[in-house]
Amino acid sequence: MLCQSKQERKLFEQIPELLHAADPNFTPPFPGSVVKLIEPEGAFCKQHGSLWPLIVLRDRKPVGRIAAIINRSHNSYNKDRIGFFGFFDCIDNPRAASTLFEAAAEIIKKEGMISFRGPYNPSINDDCGVLTEGFHTPSFVSMPWNPAYYADLYVAAGLHSVRTLYSWMVPLQRETPERVNKIVDRLRKRAKVTIRSIDMKNLKSELAIVHRLYNRTLDRNWGFYPITLEDLLHAADDLKAIADPSLILFACADGREVAFSLSLPNVNEVFYAARKRKGLLRFLEMALRLQFQKIKDVRLCVLGVDPEYRDKGLSALLFYEAYCRSKAKHERSEVSWVEANNTEILEGAELMGGYKDRTYQIFEKNL
Repeated sequence: MLCQSKQERKLFEQIPELLHAADPNFTPPFPGSVVKLIEPEGAFCKQHGSLWPLIVLRDRKPVGRIAAIINRSHNSYNKDRIGFFGFFDCIDNPRAASTLFEAAAEIIKKEGMISFRGPYNPSINDDCGVLTEGFHTPSFVSMPWNPAYYADLYVAAGLHSVRTLYSWMVPLQRETPERVNKIVDRLRKRAKVTIRSIDMKNLKSELAIVHRLYNRTLDRNWGFYPITLEDLLHAADDLKAIADPSLILFACADGREVAFSLSLPNVNEVFYAARKRKGLLRFLEMALRLQFQKIKDVRLCVLGVDPEYRDKGLSALLFYEAYCRSKAKHERSEVSWVEANNTEILEGAELMGGYKDRTYQIFEKNL
């Protein structure tokens, strides 16, 4: 069933909870957040492409969902003909899962695409990947969670893994290794760099700097395509309620910003705590907890360095600074997601006492 009405899109959002509410590690999304991503007038469809949300029913009850996605921005930038899928959730039934994958692939194929990749919810700039290791705790903010059987459903439907992503957990309540302190002191003197937090009073101009740096620093990531300033302004509307300005950092050299990092308090702790409430009561409890609940953990989401400055150790400096600032307020930092070939970040996380905590896969299938 193609979701066309507001009521059907609301049901699409609710399906993971209908299927997995009993799992102790399931965290419901903020009410309306998925509907906002999939609606035709939403930011993704306006800026980047098209999206078809689909539901599969059994005895008139939903047992799974998927979205077929065309990302014109990705295909134009990368000169690809790739169709995408996302928001996949399903009961442990290969037939139901194959029905969803086949329906989405048929739409993608009719649009002229030659392969089918995901999950992206709905893009690489949002949460993506299927969790394949590390089901032991609820997910962090803007990271996916799913039961352990999902990967088997992907494989049974003829998809294969094309990329591995990791999340690393870094305990914060410990002294930084003396070796690290010496390295950072040496880098700071050599690079002549200053670190500053984002200025929320001049948010629009600050976001223009983030926009420039994001598109310059992350272009080597697999599947990258440039974000627009409108993307950032739209995201900022959602992030202002949860962001901690002291954890959004710029590294400055030669009179300009040349690197940045973004860490977010793990508001999924709030969403998880309110999961037993329903409807408006859940919304109200989430809103109250966002105001008053102390959040234990933080997630380092993005860290990027201008290509001209990548040999100066700025990645290590920013990582260290984010660690120290997060340590003042939080107990752990999840570094996610990180591609398996990003040895610089993975080695930095390990040097700070981190360990691999979860693994995600991106799957693909030729059409």
